[in-house]
Amino acid sequence: MPYTKLAVEKQNGYVVAAINHPPANALGQRVLIDLNTLLDETLEYPEIRVIVLTGTGEKLFSAGADVTEFNSVQAEDKSKIEGNDLFSKIENYPKPVIAAIQGSAYGGGTEIALACHFRILAETAKIGLPEVKLGIMPGWGGTQRLPRLIGKTKALEMLLTGDPLSSEEAFSFGLVNKVVLASQVLPEAMALAARLAQGAPVAIRGILKAVTKGLESTIDEGIKIEDAASAVVSASEDAKEGPRAFLEKRKANFQGI
Repeated sequence: MPYTKLAVEKQNGYVVAAINHPPANALGQRVLIDLNTLLDETLEYPEIRVIVLTGTGEKLFSAGADVTEFNSVQAEDKSKIEGNDLFSKIENYPKPVIAAIQGSAYGGGTEIALACHFRILAETAKIGLPEVKLGIMPGWGGTQRLPRLIGKTKALEMLLTGDPLSSEEAFSFGLVNKVVLASQVLPEAMALAARLAQGAPVAIRGILKAVTKGLESTIDEGIKIEDAASAVVSASEDAKEGPRAFLEKRKANFQGI
């Protein structure tokens, strides 16, 4: 379907979706609705195995929530997409989602990046949660995902001061997978997406579920989650194709079944 605030381009095995809401790529309702639709539609196409999420423009990936909507979007509006619901959907998505952060990310822009499975950041970009400086606090999972990624101490420093991290700091704390030139952020993310798209979808889905759900559990519960996911993966056709291709000394042709 057509998107009004996303520029979506289908590639071989993945899609690139760029938030297109200048000047700040704010995460207004139309953006959230488009993103939610993209997630739903991508599930229907097995040939699309990865999503790359980026922003249009060079300066900002996203500056966060659209403040112009604070008083206009009613809580009882049934069509409203809640940021927490959407970001949890991304975090628990069965296909990898890569954040290609070509410009700085603040507030909700950082929170949506935290929900993605991979983050690639431009060396000139910053990433932060400045809400406290406005007398408010992150409300789309920032207080929960950030400590899990970089630890409580540094997360509290970021959250309570509102000061952003430089790209070098973000990488050193394990917040992002890679820091590259701004011009290379999207190519790097697309290269990763292409590589992941060649992988075994059933195994990737099982790993994503085991890691995400396992981190929310005790290690004993996590192992049970892993065992259940492993049983599903082992019964798949992909699990037969992998060893067969290895023995035949050829590249595996995973079908996601």
